[in-house]
Amino acid sequence: MEREPFEQSQTTTNRRAAIDAWTVRGLGSALGINARVIQIALGMLWILDAALQFQPAMWHRSFVTQMILPMAHGQPAPVGWLITNVGHFLLPDAGVWNFLFASLQLGIGIGLLNRRTVRPALFVSFAWCLSVWVVGEGLGLLLTGTASALTGAPGAVILYAAVGLLVLPRRSEAGAPGEEPAVGVASSAAGTGPLGSVGALGVWGAVWICSAVLWLLPASRAHGALASSISSAASGEPHWYAHFLSGFAGHFAGVGVQSAWVLAIASLVIGLGPLFVSRPTAFLLAGAALELVLWVTGQALGGILNGMATDPNAGPLIVLLAIALLPTVVPVRASVRTPISSMLRWHRPTTWGIGAGIAATLLLSATYPVATASASSTSSHAHLQAATAMPAMSMPGPAVHSAASSSSRGTHKGSSTAAMNMAGAAGLGVVDPHWSYSGPPIPRGEASLLTQVSALTDGGHKMQTPDCTSPPSANQILGATEYVQATSEAVAKYKDLSVAVAAGYVPVTSPAYPVVHYVNPAYLSLKYTMDPNHVQSLVYAFTPSGPVLVAAMYLMPAAGQKGPMPYGCLVQWHAHTNLCYSNTTHQIVGFTPCPVGTYNQPTAFMTHVWQVPVPGGPLALDPSDLQTMQAAVQAQQDGTAPTTRPIPSPKSTAAVGTF
Repeated sequence: MEREPFEQSQTTTNRRAAIDAWTVRGLGSALGINARVIQIALGMLWILDAALQFQPAMWHRSFVTQMILPMAHGQPAPVGWLITNVGHFLLPDAGVWNFLFASLQLGIGIGLLNRRTVRPALFVSFAWCLSVWVVGEGLGLLLTGTASALTGAPGAVILYAAVGLLVLPRRSEAGAPGEEPAVGVASSAAGTGPLGSVGALGVWGAVWICSAVLWLLPASRAHGALASSISSAASGEPHWYAHFLSGFAGHFAGVGVQSAWVLAIASLVIGLGPLFVSRPTAFLLAGAALELVLWVTGQALGGILNGMATDPNAGPLIVLLAIALLPTVVPVRASVRTPISSMLRWHRPTTWGIGAGIAATLLLSATYPVATASASSTSSHAHLQAATAMPAMSMPGPAVHSAASSSSRGTHKGSSTAAMNMAGAAGLGVVDPHWSYSGPPIPRGEASLLTQVSALTDGGHKMQTPDCTSPPSANQILGATEYVQATSEAVAKYKDLSVAVAAGYVPVTSPAYPVVHYVNPAYLSLKYTMDPNHVQSLVYAFTPSGPVLVAAMYLMPAAGQKGPMPYGCLVQWHAHTNLCYSNTTHQIVGFTPCPVGTYNQPTAFMTHVWQVPVPGGPLALDPSDLQTMQAAVQAQQDGTAPTTRPIPSPKSTAAVGTF
């Protein structure tokens, strides 16, 4: 019995000598990669996160309204409830909370750089990552059906936790007695951590299998989805980078399901490949290379160039994960047992069960039908995408739909919402409730057209919150007042239509109709939700005396995404459901029932801040197109709107002219 330790040591030594005879140094060894290197790299990323959190844009309420509250859209009720309530809790003191969040991330990063504080720093990071992933990233949007591997799903913050867990220092660094020398992934920085090679390969496989599933879901399989996502990533970026992204997106304008399948298969090969070989370096490098391409394109470098990023997105984290898995010792013989063979020897039924589960999930994702709405909302061109996101159409004649919300005349008249007069309650400068037009008469034909189109619009009007009747709180009234003022101040420069056109706004409705909508495609992004400096749409009424900016309109990026309501019922969102889109141009061409060659889909949710005195005030829900035109003419008469031609006399009975 006394010789057992010696004999065991001799056996281990003999095994090590035998292994040394048929192994060589891996790339991980050549690069000097070990757990400490990964910990330091992770710490530097945390410090970068803290620096991004200290950016000027993060100190305002918009940090909550544009980055946290939108994560509740499309979520299951419990998740949406949690995100909304946390967001409203943070909103009053957004700057203070931002300072605390940034300081915490800075502390985690510094803790990882100090060898003695690595373990506590990582444990703090795990708790923080879980909180941010749920509230700040909305579980990576995995439950909304809109998540995409191209844009960074399942979310950077959960990858921080995964990498940190793989390199969490063990209580004892010494190997167990009789333990064989590590080879392959087992010799990597991640493989020597607490989860071992099995855990490291499990994390790697889970990330890439998740990516494969997301590539096969309808949001990624829709026609033009790849091009649309890359084009959207260009919004807010420097001109040279936005130009590159737009050009790159153009190469994928005509592909949909093909690109999704190619990327899904590539993700599966990258994720599962290391299980079937004893030298996985090629698969790890391929994964890092593919992720770098996605990071530069669809993730737009995490948005770190536009001042709105809170982290560098998933790209650098997956690259760091690949580096953490690089073996320091690899076999030279192909006969070495592969991980999958070891798994089968360990428990064959469990291994086959996991494989069957993965196959079933992929099959379900690949066969889930692509809805018409998804297909059309991902048009291959940014300006067409903007057009399909708006209630605007290019009809054969002059009858073009206006985005002025008119359905509430039928659906809200007499309702408690109308009776409460939310805009009036906020003191936002509403006009007399018995508002009447005192300007020159609108020609009978124009008035008839405006009335007819508004009536057709009513048939497909859909409120995001149809029964929103809660009285506004004092904070909501104050916030709504500031929101209107900030929006009006920001768009004041666009009273001159030429300034708007120079800034990138393009018409997405026919100029033959008196009310024309202009959209800036670069602003169609969640990060610009309700951002006064990035208003997605401007609405102009063309009077005989020149164009008048009648409304600033905020648009959600895609159909189905709900708009935030930080001011309760004071700011409500609506969409339109009865519009027909061309199968070839994806432009709106009429109302339902849709003729052959067209299809129906709902628009994105939208909300207005009126710049002319329409009935109900700047947050009115229900001015008609005719009232909007009348308000524009009155604004010119009052001297609050610019003119390019003389203003007709209010008492004139002559025709106002053709718009």
